[in-house]
Amino acid sequence: MPTTVLGHIEAALFARVRDFSHSPALPISWPNVPFAPPAGAHLRVTHIPNMNRRLFLGSNDPHQRLGILQIGVFAPFNQGTTAATEIAGEIEDHFPADLVMRSGPVVVRVERAPESAQPIADTAHWLVPVSIRYQAII
Repeated sequence: MPTTVLGHIEAALFARVRDFSHSPALPISWPNVPFAPPAGAHLRVTHIPNMNRRLFLGSNDPHQRLGILQIGVFAPFNQGTTAATEIAGEIEDHFPADLVMRSGPVVVRVERAPESAQPIADTAHWLVPVSIRYQAII
């Protein structure tokens, strides 16, 4: 169980990722957890805390905490773009603008519609990065 604001933010985001359903189920690579990439489709989760903004003058007043949850959608290389694009779209739908997630005392809100970036090709996979921008005010 997290005890810090950052820990609660990450817990709320990761819980939402765990709730993502796709048929067939997709293996997920979590940060700093051993993972052997399969030959087929899978997801990679990256949490990028970004910046904190001081909204008020009081020493104990809340801060706006911004960041990005990035989910990489990996599909087999040389099999077209549709599979990865559709999965990326499903992830975008799973994290709509203004979605509220909670962990302990922390409320995390998706700032705007997620953004799928230009695909990246390597020798084994076609990668579509999906960035979900969030904020928490605490």
